Amino acid sequence: MENNVITVTGQGSIHVVPDVTRVKLDLCSLHDTYEEAYVQAKSNTEKLSAIMGEVKLEATLPKTIRLEIEKKTKNEYDGHGHFVREVFLGFQLNHQVKIDLGMDNVLLNQIVKLIGQHLKQAEINIGYTVRDPRPSQLRMLERAVKDAKEKAAIMAKACGCSLGEVRNINYSVQELHIYSQARHIEGAEEAELCTPESLDITPDDLAVSDKVTMEWQLCNNSGKNE
Repeated sequence: MENNVITVTGQGSIHVVPDVTRVKLDLCSLHDTYEEAYVQAKSNTEKLSAIMGEVKLEATLPKTIRLEIEKKTKNEYDGHGHFVREVFLGFQLNHQVKIDLGMDNVLLNQIVKLIGQHLKQAEINIGYTVRDPRPSQLRMLERAVKDAKEKAAIMAKACGCSLGEVRNINYSVQELHIYSQARHIEGAEEAELCTPESLDITPDDLAVSDKVTMEWQLCNNSGKNE
């Protein structure tokens, strides 16, 4: 019969050893004019390029992942809670940058200290990821398919049936995020006080998973469709 099918969702989970230290910077500042905010964004980029030069890395290694300049205001109210006016505060620059490094805590410490010296407004997040996520994605997908098939076979056997041909596979390709946050450094003072020992973090393996939904024709044990 046409509707004599079994549908199962399988999950594939793996643990990945990180090979990249990712430094994420939040560079936020408030300015009187849009032009001043834009100039600050350019200055941020130039300072990061200079920092890379000091540690003998490519000047283009820092990558901007977000650059926004927005007008900031606040509402003023009288003593009775009635709106009085909107007050202009300035133009806020939201500049986010990532720097991907190898697993080198000495180099990481040098960069963090230099950021603290030259970019006083920086908030620094340190995490771990992998350089090439595709092999991990394929391994997860293979395990998800095997998981779905094993579950379907067990359920079919419990019903006195067996699995026939695969009727459908439903898999939504999604961007794979393999990342683990390890350390947050709020300001320049903390960044400048960092040492290789204080940043000597041994990251855990990164756990990631994926899902796939599969549909099989369900057959009786004599090989005929029920």
